[in-house]
Amino acid sequence: MHRPLIGIFPSINDGRLALSPRYLNVLWNSGAMGCILEPTTDPEKIAEYKEIFDGFLISGGVDIDPSYYGEEIQFDSVHTDKARDDFESVAIKEFYATGKPILGICRGLQALNVFLGGKLYQHIDNHRQEEPGHIQTHSVDVVKGSMLFDITNEEKLMVNTFHHQNIKELAPTLVADAYSYDGYIEAAHDVEHKFCIGVQWHPEMYCANDEAMKKLFISFVNACKK
Repeated sequence: MHRPLIGIFPSINDGRLALSPRYLNVLWNSGAMGCILEPTTDPEKIAEYKEIFDGFLISGGVDIDPSYYGEEIQFDSVHTDKARDDFESVAIKEFYATGKPILGICRGLQALNVFLGGKLYQHIDNHRQEEPGHIQTHSVDVVKGSMLFDITNEEKLMVNTFHHQNIKELAPTLVADAYSYDGYIEAAHDVEHKFCIGVQWHPEMYCANDEAMKKLFISFVNACKK
């Protein structure tokens, strides 16, 4: 039986695609094969992506242009990626409509929220750690009965943190799955989709030593097999 094929949304740095190999490695170790997608708004290419791939992983990256949720840039800390925004503004809605599984990580959660109709805080403090990514620096409280709780069977998780934006208003079909110690949404899932979930932390950096995050990736890969 072939491994499910998962399309990964990369960033674009100086005209080049950029993606940490950790995403590819964790998908492989979870039973899937990852493939980096070329950001595009070409309808033919997006149609091919929808047909070929069994699921989609929206990776971390820089900020989403606030114009997508009706605001102007308010902080010098906001850095955007136009080519990625253009791609995701089209692709997320198209891929979502297929019903195929979607996992969002960090910016990926924010992208799901924005492009499904939500809004973000453009800047928050104290959520970007100085320690290496494999070190989990703060706790999140998991909502009992949520999708994340069903996957991990944990009410509290220790996570890393590398973001300065966060969900302000949830998209209409998203509900919160976890909250940070200071009350921000740290995970959410879509109630109208069979498997569409995002987390604000970077589990790919430490999941080799964390059973709960292993379960998250394995659950995603298993959903892609169905």
